[in-house]
This record gives sequence, C-alpha cells and structure tokens, in this order.
Amino acid sequence: MRGLLAPAALFAALGGLPAAAQQVVTSAGPEKVSVTVYRAPNRDSDEAIDRGNPDGYALITETRTLTLPAGRTTIRFEGVAGNIFPESAIIGGLAQGVREKNLDADLLSARSLYDRALGRRVIIRRTNKATGKVSEEQATIRSGVDGAAVVQTGDGVEALQCTGLPETILYEGVPQGLSAKPTLSIEVDSAAASTSTITLSYLAGGFDWQADYVIRLLPGGERADIFAWVTLASSDVTSFAQAGTQVIAGKPNRESTPSFGDFRSGSLSRQCWPIGGGSPLISPAMVMAAPPPPPAPEMMMARAATDIVVTGARKVAQEELGDFKLYRIADPVTVASKAQKQVGLLSKESVPVAIVYASDVYEKDVDDPIMVIRAKNRREAGLGLPLPAGQAAVFEATGGRPILVGESSTDDKAVGEDIEFKLGTSPSVSVDADEVIRKGRRTGYRLTVTNANPWPIAYEAKFAPVDGRFTASAKLGKRDGKALWAVLVPANGTATLDYSIRLSP
Repeated sequence: MRGLLAPAALFAALGGLPAAAQQVVTSAGPEKVSVTVYRAPNRDSDEAIDRGNPDGYALITETRTLTLPAGRTTIRFEGVAGNIFPESAIIGGLAQGVREKNLDADLLSARSLYDRALGRRVIIRRTNKATGKVSEEQATIRSGVDGAAVVQTGDGVEALQCTGLPETILYEGVPQGLSAKPTLSIEVDSAAASTSTITLSYLAGGFDWQADYVIRLLPGGERADIFAWVTLASSDVTSFAQAGTQVIAGKPNRESTPSFGDFRSGSLSRQCWPIGGGSPLISPAMVMAAPPPPPAPEMMMARAATDIVVTGARKVAQEELGDFKLYRIADPVTVASKAQKQVGLLSKESVPVAIVYASDVYEKDVDDPIMVIRAKNRREAGLGLPLPAGQAAVFEATGGRPILVGESSTDDKAVGEDIEFKLGTSPSVSVDADEVIRKGRRTGYRLTVTNANPWPIAYEAKFAPVDGRFTASAKLGKRDGKALWAVLVPANGTATLDYSIRLSP
C-alpha cells in the first residue's frame, strides 16, 4: 500500500531543492502525552462499547523536544496514533511555519511486506506433515497482494498455501520505507538551528468510553452503595503510556470522517482456485495468511481476546467544558493498544433509593410491571454530581453473597435530576385491566395490582393521553406529561383503580 501523500523526495523536488539538500529529524516518541476520549456519537446508553471496533475518538496532545538544523527539514513524528486524522494535526511551539504535512501509510505488516516483495526473491519454508522435516528453497513472488500467492521456483510456477501443507514465506529483511510505527511527517524551513519544545495535537478514531455502575442494595431496599467505573477502550495500534487522561460526557457536533486506519489493512488473505478456473474455493484450510517475521510490538495484530485491565479506585475530578462535562482522572493512565481499562469514577455509600414497580397503560392495555430503582441526584440525597451515561448492574445480598438482580442503563444526568434504573418484570407483582362498563361513548375499566411479596410495594401506572375525557376514582398526579397513579400495595394484597374514558364526539 502506498503513502497517502508524496514522499519527502518529491516534496523537495516540488520546492525546487535538490533531494540531497533535504534533512530529516526523527522524533521517536513523546515525552509527555494527554488523551481525551469522546464517546461514540451514535451509541445509545444501553449499548455496550464495541470492543473490536470502538466508534468514538480521542484528542491526543503530545509534548516533544526537537533540535532542528538550519534550512529545509523533514520532521518525522513516530509513534502517533495509527487511526490519526492527519488533517486535524496542530503543531505549536515551532519558530517557523509548516510547509507540508505527510502521513506515512506504509506500515510494517503482512500485507505491506508481501506487496513490497513483488518481483523479489524470498525463501519458501515447507514442513512435511508425515515426517516433520523442514525444507527451504528460493522463490520469486509473481502476484500482488490480492488473489493467490503465485511464486516461481526452480520447478516452475505454483500457488502457495493452496494444498493444505504448512508453507511460510520468509523475507530477507524489511524493505526500505516501511515503518514499524505510524509516523506523521512535516516539512519546515528554519532560518537558524534551534531546539524547541513543541506540542502536537490531533484527533484519532478507534477509541470509546462509558460509565459502568455497580449498585448494591442494602437490607431493607431503601439504601444502596453505588460505585462507578470509567471504562476506556482503544483499538489503536499505538499505546499511550502514563497519559494524562480525560473523558468527555456529551455529544459534540462532529462530521463522521474516516481515519487513516480505515484505509489500510495489515492482514493478507489468500484465495485459491480449482484447476481450470472458476469461483474461489471456500474451504477454510485453503484461505490462509502468509505470516511475516515478527513485527515490532506496536504493530502486533489484535489478540484473540481484548485485554481488560481493572485498576484500583482513582480520584476523578469533574469539570465544566462549555455545555459538556469533563472528567479528569487524577493519576496517569496507560491507554493501551487493543485493550480496555477501567478506573474508578465514584463511590457513594448508603445512598437513599426507592424501589417502584411501574407500568404504562393505554386504555385497557397495560404493560407488565417493571422493577425500577430510583435515586435523586442531589447532595442532600448522597449524590449531587453530574453522572455520565452508562450501564448498571444491580446486586442484592442473599445468604451473605451478592446476587445479580438485573441490569439497566442510564442517560447523562445533571445535578438535580432523578435517576432511574429499569431492571425487569417480577413474578411476584402483576397487573390487569378489565372493562367493567360500556355506555354510549363512555367505557369504564378497573386496574388491579396484585402483590405476592410478604412486604408492601410501591406501584405506579402512567396513562397515555386519549382522545376524550379521562376520569379516575382516585386523585392522580403527573409525570412526563401523563396522568400518574401512585399507590402502596400491601403485602400479599391488591390495590384497584377505577377509571373511565368518554370519547370525543
């Protein structure tokens, strides 16, 4: 695969300078790095992070020290994110302006090695399955990266890895121009030699984050311990060690832009055809990849399972960022390649909660009651801080051990808002609506709630608006613009509500 922009030699030619006059300064990596992660904009709060393909992005700011000679120089920033959006790169601290920016797309991978070896000699290593004997012979690659691996040996032309035999391509070395790290290059003109500390900031895809809540109901069900994690995910090939890390709650308006990583694939897939042509054979044994020599650690392909690292609780400070909320993790965090990491967000003990069973009602159609845990996001109620959207697992102790009660999710909640975790239906609470009278345009119904628990429960029914007059046998409240019946149902008992609907003429 070729670079996205012209190589440095062509830059020099376009600038009117001989290629020999071009100087190159390489920055092997940042001295300090900060990673600010934004959530996937189209992922709902009840959806988990896509571990294989996180669809959020990050703002990465690196600090590097450069010593530049006088004259025209190409600066190579190695170790940037593989999914960088090169057009977003901003460089501060240089005394001179940037003439050109170039993202080096030829990275060391199985695909790029094979592509660069076209027409060149390689070594074919074969293993005899019966005897285990290993043999090697020279060959010349005669096909490109797409299709069958056609090579020419002393015995003629053949397609590799289409017989089911163990066969491996060995390369003599890494071709010139292939980089083991994603690299951003810029070209500058310096009036004099200088040493500068610069900042490199850019956006990169392949990141995501979410809050994960663990709620432990205390005996009696009126209080709960609430713990929350920040879960960070990265699919990038670059790790950012000991990074200052922030996460942003909210949804900034940003156009969807393919990252550099979307344009390249490091894998190499082979296809085989039967003699005489025709469609590719589908047998998995015949679709194999030609493994290259071991790449640098930064370029290792994704592991079979995503690494998940859980750290101890860290202090996370919440800050304002315009209309968004920024959560700053106090301690440095290593945002590792192809991995997930969890750090503590908050820990609140004995928070007052209420357990309610709730249904939605439309005329005589009523939903099964859903168990809902509610809390008030106020300081006097044990919380009182902006809570980011995420998923929640609710536990209750039984026999001295925590048992999962249910799982739920919540949207972003500001201070002062009520928080709800909807869990699921209960076999001990049921509700029915029966028609009891019909007279002209008026129809009467009776709603009956049955509680089989040996303790009283709170029940709520929200009535959808109807085209007509709605009346009820009890005083109703309001929630979300709908009529609300709230009642305490006694242990092993029932509660009823009579209501009627008179349709409009």
